[in-house]
Amino acid sequence: MIITYHGKQFFKLQQGDFTLAYNPISKDSKKYDKPTKFGSTIALVSVRHEDYNGTENATFGDTEPFIIQGPGSYEVGGVTINGFGTKSLIDDAHYVNTLYFVVIEDITYCFIGDLEDPALDQQIKEFTDSVDVLFVPIGSNGTLTPVQAGKISKVFSPKVIIPMDYGIGRDSGVLDIFVKEMGASKEPVEKYVFKKSDIEGLTGKVIVIKEQ
Repeated sequence: MIITYHGKQFFKLQQGDFTLAYNPISKDSKKYDKPTKFGSTIALVSVRHEDYNGTENATFGDTEPFIIQGPGSYEVGGVTINGFGTKSLIDDAHYVNTLYFVVIEDITYCFIGDLEDPALDQQIKEFTDSVDVLFVPIGSNGTLTPVQAGKISKVFSPKVIIPMDYGIGRDSGVLDIFVKEMGASKEPVEKYVFKKSDIEGLTGKVIVIKEQ
């Protein structure tokens, strides 16, 4: 798998001909004027807001994604997805946030999304033991604080933790606080490339991916 980061909570996961776009930033976003655009097999949207639902930027040429933008169970081309509704707070307005568990070739990814409240219901907790790679927001100001993000990461016990949403519109210094909380390194990588055997022996390893 190759994972690249494109700002806010926008990630590209690519393996062979398969591409997943997570929370693509819309062209209508007031904060990001030139969001990345690429063709995708699947586009996941956590919140129906222009900073997260730019599915037009997950379409390129003749490649249009299967779009998932809410709670439920899905299967697309051998990829299984379970989404659970939680709460989100954006600019003092409340939205539904969907927390996703995604299984791609026997690796389980969890995308927390724009989670406002770190309390998780029992349905979500039933999935936490199986997570290999966790994407967690750390930006405060409406989403998890770095300390809350650190605590919730330990609940999931993932092999790899990828922080997100610590740039524009978020509190400054939150990445420093988070990596200190996790006892990790802030040194970013251009992209994260791995296969299942590479992460088998890991426990809570923090990977900071440089924004493209």
